[in-house]
Amino acid sequence: MGVVGILCAVLGFAVVGSGYGYHRMAGETMSPELPSGTGLWTERVRPADVRRGEVYTVDSPWTLQGTVVQRAMALGGDRIACANGQFSLNGKPVDEPPARQTHTCYLDFDVTVPPGRAFLMGDRRADTFDSRINLNDQQGTVDLAKVGERVVWHNGAGDEALPGKLAGALVLGAVGLLLAVVGLIAAIILAVRGRAARPLGLEPPATF
Repeated sequence: MGVVGILCAVLGFAVVGSGYGYHRMAGETMSPELPSGTGLWTERVRPADVRRGEVYTVDSPWTLQGTVVQRAMALGGDRIACANGQFSLNGKPVDEPPARQTHTCYLDFDVTVPPGRAFLMGDRRADTFDSRINLNDQQGTVDLAKVGERVVWHNGAGDEALPGKLAGALVLGAVGLLLAVVGLIAAIILAVRGRAARPLGLEPPATF
């Protein structure tokens, strides 16, 4: 049982470690959906798999250090713009929740995203350091190689289920740890009982 448990735990946590990551939001750039302190499970993705509108962790964009969490608003070939208070993507108004639209266009911009790059924005547009604020650096766009992990679950607003593969791997790892502990306890109990049942040796009679 213990060996099986260890194997299950190793397999489960290997899947989690190789394909997923866990982060915690610091700051309010993605509020109200992801306020500070929100726990995030992320899935590692290839640059070609980055999708418009999804939330990603980004490795040190612009002059920032560390991991940043922002939304990929436009990808290579897209034209994203703010003009006269109107926010558009490829010539059409962007359909977003009202909370995100506030202060989106306090700065005008018109960017055609180069191939292999992304235009990123936070959800709290009034005070987010994002692509709009960095137009002098590659038009604010970021290399897709830095956009490495997609947020697939969070414990913020809403009640979402963990993705099946991640949930299965976590369950497998947890069950494996439980079996390993139970197996260890059982082995200790058997060893103690075996020692207690062992017949006592008799001392040889004294000789005079």
